[in-house]
Amino acid sequence: MNSINRYRGVAAVRADHSPNAQIGEVLAELNSTFTDWRARNDSRVRDLETFVNRQAETIEGLRMGGGPGLDPGAGFRLSGFGVAPITSEVREEFLNAMRGMPNAGMTSQSGPDGGFTVRPEVDNTIDALMRNGSVLRNLARVVVITSGDSWQKILGRSGSQSGWAGEEDTRADTGSPALGMVTITPWELYAMPELTNQLIEDSSFDVQSFLTEDVIGEFALKEGAAFISGDGAKKPLGFLSRATATTADATRAFGTLQYVPSGAASAFASTNPADALHDLLSALRPAYRVGDGVAWIMNSTTANVIRKFKDGQGNYLWSASIVTGQPDRLLGYPVAIDESMPDIAANKFPVAFGNWRRGFAIVDKPGLRLIADRVTKKGWTKMYFSRRTGGGVVDSNAIKLLKIATS
Repeated sequence: MNSINRYRGVAAVRADHSPNAQIGEVLAELNSTFTDWRARNDSRVRDLETFVNRQAETIEGLRMGGGPGLDPGAGFRLSGFGVAPITSEVREEFLNAMRGMPNAGMTSQSGPDGGFTVRPEVDNTIDALMRNGSVLRNLARVVVITSGDSWQKILGRSGSQSGWAGEEDTRADTGSPALGMVTITPWELYAMPELTNQLIEDSSFDVQSFLTEDVIGEFALKEGAAFISGDGAKKPLGFLSRATATTADATRAFGTLQYVPSGAASAFASTNPADALHDLLSALRPAYRVGDGVAWIMNSTTANVIRKFKDGQGNYLWSASIVTGQPDRLLGYPVAIDESMPDIAANKFPVAFGNWRRGFAIVDKPGLRLIADRVTKKGWTKMYFSRRTGGGVVDSNAIKLLKIATS
């Protein structure tokens, strides 16, 4: 036999070679094969490490950190929260845009230096903080539309009617369900802080603080107020701007919110003031009192008054949270504090209770845009951030209001 055939990748050993030569050839080929495999494996490992590092940077850019964060039940507070560091690549691109340097996303139709859509890491970071900074963004339904200029939803205003009949009775026609349509248009929300050109050119400029304090703070305050009391003129139509009535769901006009009177002209009733809160809770049908997004909304001043209410046995109706980050509860349901709600005063609506996930919708167009204006004011750069958002009542049976009034 002149040779041994190769079997499963093992090198053949020729019979006419010396044993040492045969062993050397086998070892040489094995070493070569192992070296090639190790090179390929090292390359794959490096690629995997690069991929993992990039994902980690993205996650870190979206993660909130550096402070105690925002408690949805404690209202929005600008100080005391932070964002994890944004990657150096994103930071440099952001600075270049503010310095007026060319950017691949710039267009000739959006300002002196052109506008561009902010990198996803920054945009997503802003979205994450907006959810924590806006009470209703945590409670309501948030819809993102990529096409069209509005969002529409068809709702049943009343159900189908029915009746009873005997075996041979004539069946009369019954009423069909009445339908209603809700249309919500996203309007432009903007913030336009000014910075000196020297500050922008300074390498120590803190992009993180700039985004957090100027953009997030302004957006959260503006949209939060509009979701509650906006008049609908190029802004959301807030739920306190809707028509109201004391009539129940079955007879109230579509789109009109039901309210419960406090029992006194300019405050809660002097006797058993908590009765109005029980009435308000009961006005919301049981089917709406379950699931995500069920909560009370009021400002801190109102909360301080209600926090002192007691039942007939002297027990407080308000339950303070014993878990960090969790909201307090009133009559068993979470309380969200929003300073845009009105104070207790005659004919005001200082307290709202409802299923906000079913009752209110926020409609966003994706993308945050930035225009750097270095021309209008010499030595300064105006940073024009804009995004499109809207909001409005969807199901008027899902939200109930407390009115400071006798009836």
